[in-house]
Amino acid sequence: MSTLRTHGHTLPELLIGLAVSLGVVLSAVASYNIARQSWAAFDAVDALHHNARAALRNLRAHAQRAGGAKVSTAADGQRVQRTPPHDSSQPDVQGTHGARSDTLSLGHWHSLSPTDCQGNHTGSDALVLNNYQLNTKKELTCKDVRLSGGSYQALAEGVEDLQVRYAQASANQTLQWVTAAQVRDMGQVLAIEVCMRWVSNQPHATRNTASLGCQGETVAADGLGRRVLRRTVTLRNHAGVLP
Repeated sequence: MSTLRTHGHTLPELLIGLAVSLGVVLSAVASYNIARQSWAAFDAVDALHHNARAALRNLRAHAQRAGGAKVSTAADGQRVQRTPPHDSSQPDVQGTHGARSDTLSLGHWHSLSPTDCQGNHTGSDALVLNNYQLNTKKELTCKDVRLSGGSYQALAEGVEDLQVRYAQASANQTLQWVTAAQVRDMGQVLAIEVCMRWVSNQPHATRNTASLGCQGETVAADGLGRRVLRRTVTLRNHAGVLP
């Protein structure tokens, strides 16, 4: 008569199996965390570029309207009157050069387009004058400063710096890029260059090196992704002012 015998695992074998299983689980968890962090970082960069595109599109649209002539029919109905594109009554381009960041104002006749930088269609003032500036929350904000009771609204978040340069026409028929404080006459400005330094809201382990800002300044590494984006916009309604 035979006896059936069963053999179990020894304690060392069980410990080795548990150690291997634990290693597999830890590797899977680590891979998942890395993938999740990478996805969050990529998503933050995508949001950054989306905000940048929207803000720059807004600025470009109003810069192209700046200084547009106002056309109206004369009282006799026979002649068309065209107001000069830049005159003292229409502050179409203004700016300030600040220690922290710049501000920019772009204006156009209300009769050309009643829409301001916030998309509002209200207001009875003859001019729409949109002022762009940063607030303390790293947001690019704007409002029509000619609209009574208006308040600044955020266009995009994650903006650390706003710098504006102006292509000013000179007497020798050349262009010189200057700051707002160096502009002699805004009527002689043919284009503007807008530079913004954007920062993501998600840390990334590989962001461990310093970067350069709009003015060539060094921005210390803090684990956040940054982009410096520049756009040059021709003030098409200032065409022909070159001496």
